[in-house]
Amino acid sequence: MKKTMSTFVTGLLLYGMIGVGVSNAQIATSVGAPTANLEVVLDGKLIDFVKKPVLIQNHLLVPSESLSKVLGATITYDNVSKTIKITKEHNTYILPIGSKAVTINGATVHLETPAALINQVPYLPIRFISENMGVEVEHNQETRTVALKTNDSPSFNVLFPNQNEILYTNQVKVSVAAFNHELTDFRQQMLPKDGQGHIHLWLDTDPSNPKLAYKMIDGEPAVFDNIEPGQHTLTVQLVGNNHQAISPEAKQVITFTTAATPSLIVNGPKEGEVIYGDKVTVSSELTGFKLSDFRKKGNVTAEEGHLHLWLDTDVTNPKLAYKQITGDPVTFENVEPGDHTLTVQLVGANHKPIIPVVKKVVHFKTAAKPPQKSTGKTTAKQTNSEKTYTVNIESFAFKPGSLTVEVGSTVTFKNLDDVDHTVTAKDGSFDSGNIGKGKTYSMIFKNEGEYNIYCKPHNFMVGTIIVK
Repeated sequence: MKKTMSTFVTGLLLYGMIGVGVSNAQIATSVGAPTANLEVVLDGKLIDFVKKPVLIQNHLLVPSESLSKVLGATITYDNVSKTIKITKEHNTYILPIGSKAVTINGATVHLETPAALINQVPYLPIRFISENMGVEVEHNQETRTVALKTNDSPSFNVLFPNQNEILYTNQVKVSVAAFNHELTDFRQQMLPKDGQGHIHLWLDTDPSNPKLAYKMIDGEPAVFDNIEPGQHTLTVQLVGNNHQAISPEAKQVITFTTAATPSLIVNGPKEGEVIYGDKVTVSSELTGFKLSDFRKKGNVTAEEGHLHLWLDTDVTNPKLAYKQITGDPVTFENVEPGDHTLTVQLVGANHKPIIPVVKKVVHFKTAAKPPQKSTGKTTAKQTNSEKTYTVNIESFAFKPGSLTVEVGSTVTFKNLDDVDHTVTAKDGSFDSGNIGKGKTYSMIFKNEGEYNIYCKPHNFMVGTIIVK
């Protein structure tokens, strides 16, 4: 249903709004973004933008230079890398054009609508930048005004880690942006001075003891190494040059969890592989992480989630991903011949990537199946070249892993392990079913081509039969 203009403006600056479907590439090079019929004021004074503010994905964007100037920040734009860099106090903001991932004081922060290049002018999302500079933002629908309000009181934002976050690492980099609090080296500035000091950070230590605190004297992240898996408590507080808490108190407590980094291996398709047919089977091996059904999970828990698989689709959009909740291989059908890109990423029950990101990208090709020989020629070749070959399945491997045979040859697979295995073609052309201990499975290869095989219960077991 088409929305009215009133409804459209009402949702302008709300968090979590669903975009209007403009891609990042379109945002980055937009030349026709709708002009916003809104006024922007800072502390009651109207901001006169050289270029008009615009609306993109229901968010207000304004010229970067004008906004940075009124907020007292320094801005540079690199036309080669298409990156905006803003500095204010000890804080550094880096915003690549068209990217929803920006960097603030070394921490990656995600925003709803990225910076844009409109008529060759860099534009910034006003709410995101303002609030991350300690400026309050309010929208008045009746007066069609966006009001920015500065605050002289010292404050800060903990950029990383977030409350209740799960980190798959033993190293934690704490990033903080401080406002109206000049960060100084207490070893050189020991006397108390209003609006000056540093930041105390306690990780799993007594926050009442300043001697145990990490002292942050600039915008660089605080790095804590060798963090044990489990739940942790981070306390952040603004203090003066004398290490005493400022008044009024500026303090925040964050709890988060750490766990070991999972391992993800994509066994098939392989990088650069050529797959014959229109079916692509993806098999992955995962350790240190449990796959579960996100539809049955209420909360995000450590070491549990699922896989997102994108085949030639936008990897920034989780809605386009195939959600893999079990260890069984996933088959994409009706894949067109040509070059393809597969992206496999580990995510939590909320569909957000785990931190740090665990992702694999594979490039491969598909082609039509090799043409079959005519009946007469094929029969002659099979008659002259019929041979039998054996592939042993032992120690959870096909031996040999790669075998070259003639057209019409029979390959017998013999299971020497104590568990059941299968011989399954990745293109879905044949499947042995379970082969018990000491049992065999035979396959006659009538057509030329390269047949990639794997074992369904143990998809790390792969092999190749080349038929000439």
